[in-house]
Amino acid sequence: MVCPSIYTQVHSVTMMSSNQPNDQHNQKALLLNSNAFFNKKFIAVLLIILLTVAIVFFLNTKSPYKKIVIEDIHTGDTMWQEEVEKGDWFSHRYIHSVEKSPVEEKFKVDEDWVILTMESWTKSFGAGLPYERKGDVEMKDGYYILRNLNRPVHGGVLRMQPSELFPHSFFFEEQEVVLSEPPYSDTQILIEIQDMTWKDKLMATFG
Repeated sequence: MVCPSIYTQVHSVTMMSSNQPNDQHNQKALLLNSNAFFNKKFIAVLLIILLTVAIVFFLNTKSPYKKIVIEDIHTGDTMWQEEVEKGDWFSHRYIHSVEKSPVEEKFKVDEDWVILTMESWTKSFGAGLPYERKGDVEMKDGYYILRNLNRPVHGGVLRMQPSELFPHSFFFEEQEVVLSEPPYSDTQILIEIQDMTWKDKLMATFG
């Protein structure tokens, strides 16, 4: 006759030994699930990083569009910019520092994105003012007007240093930028045509 206590102990040991494989299997399954979750999370984070890098790279690549900019010559900082198209006109108007007379120069962006001097409006032909007889000449409202000059600007850019002592403004489409006021006044600036990045284009479209 088997002692009940001995039977109980044997039965318990048998149950424990039979449960050990199940426990090991469950632990292995949990470990595999944990690794699978980690791998999925790692892949998701990696994809987000790669997508972010790709978007940043794309936004900073050159687009087929162009912009007209006013830039600080010394720092290279863009002080003003706007999308520009072939055939667009812009101008600047100022009081000549020597003659104290108004001057307006008008420019056009040609088919090759070159800035052309098209017109010059002056009330005097003193020092530093255009006097050569080029293009079509006429008088209007007290101005000597030279039209159809079609002359590329020197170096492809306009360089100037507006002074707060004399009115000076830049005009593009419906915009007026007062150059004789900060931050433009007493700063050496250039006006030129530059490539737009896709970031510039998106900001110009939705900004």
